[in-house]
Amino acid sequence: MTLVTQEPEDSVNSRTVQLVRLLTELGPDVPEIARRLGQFKESVRYRYKEKILSKGFAVQASVDHERLGLRRMLLLLDFQPPYRNYAQAILTAMSEVCYVVGFTRTLMSGEYIVNMSVPTELVEDVRDFLSALKEREMFSKMEILEFDMFRIAPMKPEFYDFDTGRWTFEWQSEGSQDFKAAAYVPASRGKFDYVDLLIIKELQMDANKPLKEISEKLKVNYKKLAWHHALHVRSQKLLSGYTVNWMGTRYDYNMEKALHRKHRYFAVDLMVRNTDEKETMTLRQQLNRLPFLWGEAAGPNYYADFAIPVDYVVEGLQYLGDATSKMKDRTGIFPIDQTEAARFTIPYSLYDPQRKKWVFDKEDLIGKFEKLIVQIKVEGS
Repeated sequence: MTLVTQEPEDSVNSRTVQLVRLLTELGPDVPEIARRLGQFKESVRYRYKEKILSKGFAVQASVDHERLGLRRMLLLLDFQPPYRNYAQAILTAMSEVCYVVGFTRTLMSGEYIVNMSVPTELVEDVRDFLSALKEREMFSKMEILEFDMFRIAPMKPEFYDFDTGRWTFEWQSEGSQDFKAAAYVPASRGKFDYVDLLIIKELQMDANKPLKEISEKLKVNYKKLAWHHALHVRSQKLLSGYTVNWMGTRYDYNMEKALHRKHRYFAVDLMVRNTDEKETMTLRQQLNRLPFLWGEAAGPNYYADFAIPVDYVVEGLQYLGDATSKMKDRTGIFPIDQTEAARFTIPYSLYDPQRKKWVFDKEDLIGKFEKLIVQIKVEGS
């Protein structure tokens, strides 16, 4: 008779924590994770499927936007009445033509916070295009903020119980500012081409997808694709890591809609305008200690988005208020309606493989949106 011993719960969870830490660095490379942990591949693969995939956590590539020559811009928009019913459709269309990579709608004011990753050399053209839409009265309000860096914060799995799905965090603990994360600086522009962008786009949607499957979907020779993945995407460090999507929010590209887990997290966006270097460093040290930070952008302004467990909403809002108390006249804290939010992949379709550069035809796009404006006004009259 063989006796089967069961691991203590804390031991199982600690092994999952170790697994997730390596997942955010390596992606779902089970053999390499097993080697680093000194564990059997079968055990690691089982834990990965049971504790991560079966719980509905997507694993996705995190793009190093600065490596691709992209600069983060943020819009705070409100649509004029004729266009409000079309806001999501308009912003989704903008993801394909003018570098929009995500948007959210604020709960109380109904404004939209729109994230853009714009090639540095095209920032002024994109600004002009947005100003043209404002002049043509598509927007009743438009504020543009620019940043020098953007990153997705890796999950802090040590605060999460993968069996119960609950977080444990001591808000008042002293001496716990995150100096390491706050020291993150943007990388310089790397070398890449259109095939690299296609690979990155697929890994952003699902990092579990094998290169063979990506090759078949993209209709790119497998050896060529593997060469690009190894010598460009990996060697040029075009990815900053991988995200374990603990929030559960993802965009379903087959259904063409954003899917969300309801009633588990309270989404909040934080915006601080005109920050100096000291203020930015202080904010990053204080806010990076939170395990509920999802992403941040910094530079002339500071921006961060959070997903706070519903059990911690009061503590979370108090913490954000305290962290920005000396800058409150320049701070906006926006509760977010997650049902009207979407994230998109990098704007790969706006890269011209022949000219080997990002493109943006400002005048052509203004003309197309002028026609859209007229059409919406006619339908609404």
